Amino acid sequence: MERRIRIGLIDDEPLALTRLEGFIDGIPGYEVVFMETDPVAGLHKALREMCDVLITDIQMGQINGLLICEQMEEIGMPVIICSAHEEYALQSIEVSVSGYLVKPVKILTLKQTLEKVAKKMDGYLQRKKEAQKHFLLVEDPDRFGLTRVLFSDIHYIEQRDNYSHFITSKGEIIQRSTLTFVESSINYPNLIRIHRSYIVNVELVEKILAKEVILENGVTLSLGPNYKDRLLNTFMIRVSR
Repeated sequence: MERRIRIGLIDDEPLALTRLEGFIDGIPGYEVVFMETDPVAGLHKALREMCDVLITDIQMGQINGLLICEQMEEIGMPVIICSAHEEYALQSIEVSVSGYLVKPVKILTLKQTLEKVAKKMDGYLQRKKEAQKHFLLVEDPDRFGLTRVLFSDIHYIEQRDNYSHFITSKGEIIQRSTLTFVESSINYPNLIRIHRSYIVNVELVEKILAKEVILENGVTLSLGPNYKDRLLNTFMIRVSR
């Protein structure tokens, strides 16, 4: 069975999402894997590469769709703009969008746009396979904003109440999220969970004790018993039983 291209949809108008989903369901070779009226949530899903192609509106309350396009350009994911405003078409070219749909969308135009993107998908999927994303976008909980944090800059990540604290070489960044969500967003082998409250960069680990991990800068973190074996195996240490 031929693999279908996965489509992610972002639009703060539920009716627009429903219309697009209905059209795409009727076009062979494509499937909608998520629909988000919250553009920040949709951006996070796309950055976790839950889809192959993203279709997004531009004018949304929390975030401009062109900013989403810029983030997708970083990871090489094709983006199709779907907007009622034709005047944004020129700006969209500057962020390398793969197509521009004007609302109300016509199914034939949508099908033609998806087919053009599909012809370029082989190259994109190959680049995605060869390249590993080396950063995470951390959301500011107090005001809208996304900070790009290189995985290699992270010393450790700590869960405190409903917030994840990223301790990096450039300072501390706080995001409202669970550590489990952060862990699922990371594709970097040196960031290892060592406790229900901690993820650590193993390159900075100086000592591993019975219940603690000490970093090069002297910071001491708790080591949970359920995570110890994995940490030791990362250092290629055989665990005696």
